[in-house]
Amino acid sequence: MTLEMFVGLAVAVIAAIAGAFGFGHIRGTSKAEAKAEQQRTEENAAATVAAAERKAEVTKEASNVQQNVNHLPDDDVDRELRESWKRPGSR
Repeated sequence: MTLEMFVGLAVAVIAAIAGAFGFGHIRGTSKAEAKAEQQRTEENAAATVAAAERKAEVTKEASNVQQNVNHLPDDDVDRELRESWKRPGSR
């Protein structure tokens, strides 16, 4: 075996190792990015569901209040508002 063949073989082995490492790195990066994207999608979906649930609850409560106000005489509504609602800074 000549020196040139030995060097050529060594270079080929190093190139193969470097190529395998590079391919593995690219593949690992791709998997990590896909996992992060999936996690972001799941978090966004969970946030959307939570917001929809809060909106439904607020809408239901507003409807209940409106229904209660509609069933009260005007004097009772005025009294409730005076007792419950205060301007900022007033006592």
